[in-house]
Amino acid sequence: MTTASKNEVTTSKYQKIAISVAQRIASGEYEVGDKLKSRTTIASTFNVSPETARKGLNILADLKILTLKHGSGAIVLSKEKAIEFINQYESTHSIAVIKEKIRENIKKQNDELNDLSLLVNDFLMQSQNISKQFPLAPYEIIVNKDTVHFGKSIGVLNLWHQTGATVVAIEHDGKFLISPGPYAVIEKGDHIYFVGDEAAYSRMKNYFNLSMGL
Repeated sequence: MTTASKNEVTTSKYQKIAISVAQRIASGEYEVGDKLKSRTTIASTFNVSPETARKGLNILADLKILTLKHGSGAIVLSKEKAIEFINQYESTHSIAVIKEKIRENIKKQNDELNDLSLLVNDFLMQSQNISKQFPLAPYEIIVNKDTVHFGKSIGVLNLWHQTGATVVAIEHDGKFLISPGPYAVIEKGDHIYFVGDEAAYSRMKNYFNLSMGL
């Protein structure tokens, strides 16, 4: 949405008339003591009804920017008050625009979070389907929390009996050890790849004291 369209949404027609007339007074186009055009002419200029034009001029009359005299029309009273009114409007309008931008950004973030949530759900569903269809697809955990198990071999840890997981590879410092034997040692920071069911995955997490989010 453009700035102009936002102005149309946040500013009524009669307010626009008040602002436009005040701007002309502030710029000196209309001077103090000048008689403005009739309501009908102003209504025609802004393509609004005479009643809408009247409401716009009444705002300026209430602010002592001009005076409305029956039979004489509108007469300019104060350039200073017109400038004050314009400055106040611009400040208020700027705040309204900033507020609208904040709301748009919040909505955008919420939409993005909702999209991310849907993607996560899809990912989890696909992962579960793959696990069911391909039970040998390996899981991965990173053992990066201090534990008494570091420095011990797979055989000493007795991982299969403890967790039901079969270790198929260990990555240490960027190097892979495929199909590690019982003497392969687990060190902090290792990536352990293993096969098993979801219960084995949970037990491996618990065994190495890892949260389910890691």
